[in-house]
Amino acid sequence: MALTFSHMSADSFVEQQLKGRKRPRVREAVSCWQCRTRKTRCDRESPCGQCKHRGIPSECVYSTPKDRQHIPRSRSRLRVTSSSSATSPSPQPSPEVHTQTHTPPDSCSSRGETPESTPATPSPREKHHGANPPRGSAYKGTAFKTRMMGLSHWLAPCNEMTVLKAMLDHSPEFHTNRKAFAELKARLRAYNNTSYSPVGTDSIGLRMLLPERQECESWVAKYFQGYGRIYGILDQPAFARDLDRIYAVTFDHPVHICKILLAVSIAMQSSGQERHRGRRLARAVEDCIHTPMFQKPCCDVVQVLLLLAVTKNILASETDKMYDLLALHGLIRDITHSMGLHRDPALFVEVTPYFAELRKRLWWCFVRLNLDYSVRSGTQFGLRLDENDCPLPLPISLRTLDPEFEGTGGQQLEKQVENDIQFAIAAAKLAQVIGPLHQALYSPNAPSTTEIQARLRDGFARFLSELPPALRSGTRHTDPTEELQQSTISISMTSFLSIIGLGGTLGTPAEVSQRGQLLELWDNAASLLHQFQSLCSLSPNMSNMACQLFWTDAARAAMASCWILGRLRHLDNSWILCHLQRTGCMFRDLLTKSLIFLQGLWQTRYHLGVVAAKLNLLLAVSINVTSNLYKDSVDPAIFRQTLFDEAAKAAEKLMADMMYGIQQRRQQEYPVPTIIMDPSLLMPNPAEYPTWEVPDTTLGLLAVPDPLSRASTPLLGPDFLPLDYPPGLDFSGSLYANNDFSFTIETGGIYQDNTILGLPPFVEGHGLVPMW
Repeated sequence: MALTFSHMSADSFVEQQLKGRKRPRVREAVSCWQCRTRKTRCDRESPCGQCKHRGIPSECVYSTPKDRQHIPRSRSRLRVTSSSSATSPSPQPSPEVHTQTHTPPDSCSSRGETPESTPATPSPREKHHGANPPRGSAYKGTAFKTRMMGLSHWLAPCNEMTVLKAMLDHSPEFHTNRKAFAELKARLRAYNNTSYSPVGTDSIGLRMLLPERQECESWVAKYFQGYGRIYGILDQPAFARDLDRIYAVTFDHPVHICKILLAVSIAMQSSGQERHRGRRLARAVEDCIHTPMFQKPCCDVVQVLLLLAVTKNILASETDKMYDLLALHGLIRDITHSMGLHRDPALFVEVTPYFAELRKRLWWCFVRLNLDYSVRSGTQFGLRLDENDCPLPLPISLRTLDPEFEGTGGQQLEKQVENDIQFAIAAAKLAQVIGPLHQALYSPNAPSTTEIQARLRDGFARFLSELPPALRSGTRHTDPTEELQQSTISISMTSFLSIIGLGGTLGTPAEVSQRGQLLELWDNAASLLHQFQSLCSLSPNMSNMACQLFWTDAARAAMASCWILGRLRHLDNSWILCHLQRTGCMFRDLLTKSLIFLQGLWQTRYHLGVVAAKLNLLLAVSINVTSNLYKDSVDPAIFRQTLFDEAAKAAEKLMADMMYGIQQRRQQEYPVPTIIMDPSLLMPNPAEYPTWEVPDTTLGLLAVPDPLSRASTPLLGPDFLPLDYPPGLDFSGSLYANNDFSFTIETGGIYQDNTILGLPPFVEGHGLVPMW
């Protein structure tokens, strides 16, 4: 039989091609034509920053997906004909078609998709006047960052502010500051470098890292009074028995030694002298998780991994290693699912009541940590809670289920354990409400903001109805940790409310109808900042934990407040004389106080890492822009240039001070160098900006119970916010209605009537002052 190679003939090749073989995909360029020609980085704006810097904004053009359909015949590699006659080459596109100005959609720039695989891009007018869906599924980052920054990321509001966005995008105005900050980051990384010599992953090497028993017990006690009550990962009596046996050398297992090392490491992060030592302990444990001892799924291994996640979460508040948590959370998810922690323990045979309850608590601790990581990093929540059937923990103590536990604690200890269990259950219920909505926010077919807000109201209303009295807002506590637990619930709710509210306003043009939404956002941000300062004023230890747990919430609230103030200024046509009774000016003064407090707090933390220094820098620039936002009538171009010049000076001054402080710390000449910002850079010409004089009632950040910040009806009604409303304030209407109400501020004689649609005529007739 002759070998003819008939399958390789031209006719058979064409026949196979007609059966559906796809031609090679052509990747669509998303940069403008000028940047592609010069081979420079394009920020994909219209016009882009590079073209604006060169002075050729009119020449910044983009190709469209339709251009790829008109490929010249000379560039085609393969021409497949359906008949013997060849087709004529397609005509060249006209210059008008080829040079259409086109801004790539967010989904194309952030996900790396080709325009052929995405639907037709609507015009900006269609985007702004559509259903206004959340932007969380495809929120573009800065020009020099390729990863997606979701709506929940704390930097998301900065993309809507001209000065901060220019600084993050390395615009020419901040070219000098960019180089200085790069040098500062190198100094900070060198200063915080934890020299580490591996000691081995066996029990002998890990034992060498254990501190003396008395010191170890002191650190462990600090852990159980702090993070041990926020995340119920360890059972204190069982942990104490393991510690006794390890120091008595009757028990020698690397997994249990790692639990002790991580508990000590977490407690050391509140100490300025021992935090580097604690980081070295955590690195030693991190080296062990790839060994065979940690590949066997069990509750002890899950406890070690969860403790390591808490440790790295703390370090992420200071360094730039937030995304390093991704691999660890993936490992925990794989191990918990292989163990079946996400399933009901009743499905398993021979599971004792103690371990059944322990499994529930470990699973819900992981859910909380994973959700917190998703919100912080601006990524989608990966756990499908509707596909898991693990019930919530029972309101009982593990001590009552532990057969090895002997003795009873005092009445105060039993009360503390009961409060911790109630908090753990409440935090798990809150994760059940927020988790699915966070997934919906980041889903490709995200529902509208109105729909998500309606679902959020229903979920929060049910949650608040079941919340124990000790965790309700307004309850006073003598224990600082219980105050921290209460604030954890309240801040999580307020922060997610702000995220959903930002989803309906960021990226949209300024309209008068947005005043109600902006007031609600301001309300939530002011409440969160007040809670944050209250926690920081309890004690130095609580201040450290508050910064580690809520730094992204406080930063998002501060950045969102700056954006809200700018949007209100735009709605007010703010080229007007600033005066006392203008709401925007009062908001500016209140916000400036908040920013100064935050910036003063991070002045003592900038040396901890790159993230702390970056937040300190953003706060300093925000203070400068906010203090200059309301001025007398000036030329818009001059006003914009003034904002940029003053912000660049403030950033340069602050980075020089931080650089000097790091140098002094290296030389150990000053134990805690303090940066004092130049008042002329922060508040230029303070006489031009009258302040709202209100007696200080020692309530902290906002100086008064801040009725101004409650000018709008809260989304969940007056019971949600933690502060007490002024006496005599009448909330009319149903719980979720935006009805008009008015009140009088006795100190200052300012009258306010907040309406969503404008000022009623009868108000002007009675001589009340319009605030907008």
